[in-house]
Amino acid sequence: MFAKSGPSLSSAYLMPWLSPALREQRESQTLVVVTSALQLGLVVVVWLLALIPAALVALTVLLVKLIRRALGYAPPPPPPFEDGH
Repeated sequence: MFAKSGPSLSSAYLMPWLSPALREQRESQTLVVVTSALQLGLVVVVWLLALIPAALVALTVLLVKLIRRALGYAPPPPPPFEDGH
């Protein structure tokens, strides 16, 4: 009843390294390189999409401060310090 020898179909499905056909397959070097390049490109695009808006905001703030200083607008004085006594 339980004397079955060799890997069953379900174990070959769950553990593909047991399948002789899958052990004989080789990865294509070109496919590996192209896939790696696409992954790296996607990472770079995501970083740029995150960094460009932040850089634009920082440059805008810097330009506004420089223009205000050039036109002679003084920053508002700080509020007086109140000790509470």
